[in-house]
Amino acid sequence: MSIVIKDLRYVYSPRTPFERVALDGITMTINDGDFFGIIGHTGSGKSTLISHFNGLIKLMEGSLTVNGIDLTGKYDYKQLRSKVGMVFQYPEYQLFDETVERDVGFGPKNLGLNDGEIKKRVEDAIRLVGLDYEKIKDRSPFELSGGQMRRAALAGVLAMKPEILVLDEPTAGLDPRGKREILELVKHIKSECPTIVMISHNMDEISEYCNRIAVLGNGKLEGVFTPFELFGQEEIIQKLGLRLPTPAYISYLLRERGLDIHASDEQSLVEEILKAKGAKDA
Repeated sequence: MSIVIKDLRYVYSPRTPFERVALDGITMTINDGDFFGIIGHTGSGKSTLISHFNGLIKLMEGSLTVNGIDLTGKYDYKQLRSKVGMVFQYPEYQLFDETVERDVGFGPKNLGLNDGEIKKRVEDAIRLVGLDYEKIKDRSPFELSGGQMRRAALAGVLAMKPEILVLDEPTAGLDPRGKREILELVKHIKSECPTIVMISHNMDEISEYCNRIAVLGNGKLEGVFTPFELFGQEEIIQKLGLRLPTPAYISYLLRERGLDIHASDEQSLVEEILKAKGAKDA
């Protein structure tokens, strides 16, 4: 099992007037091979939760095991961060070196790898994110387009060859075409990094790409669902101020108007509507 979380609790500014419970008794498991989604409103604890996975936030209460590394005691931070790759919102802001090749190679270099292995990892990672290695390796990362910068930043994480890739709102700030390109890229990357954890506030993205979804609200875990199971949790979704994925929301509106339609994606929605229309015409 990739990530096992038991009774995880975290409090910001404890024993002060500014004390705030960010996570309250979170228990769940993220399995090997999951494309695992985490969704919730702003302030629900999503970013605090994933920041525990590679030791950015120190464990306060509860237990957490990441790919066999027990985070309740002393552990090797370098080993943990080589296993868990973190990509934060607007990862292009993490770029800093003079050339793309040096920037992408920063992580592998810190792992103590030899020059030949670093070069191979850099080239493989740059190609994996869809960039032309020969054309881009000697350019300044700050001369790239916005989409290229985001891909280069992602390459820097992938060059570490993580076993788990954690993405915090990977489509933030992108137009619809850019969002689709990044999500399809992440889907492609899953062949190299089989376990992916993705935070998003967009239910359409989460339901289309993830096989399991954790719903957080005010620091508490409301449940872990498959996308289809989540469509039926209308009470939880409304309580947390979330919105059903578009096909499920349209299905809900049609059911309110007397049509027995339960669709999980665009194709099934069209098929259900045509089926219902055919039955009505008959």
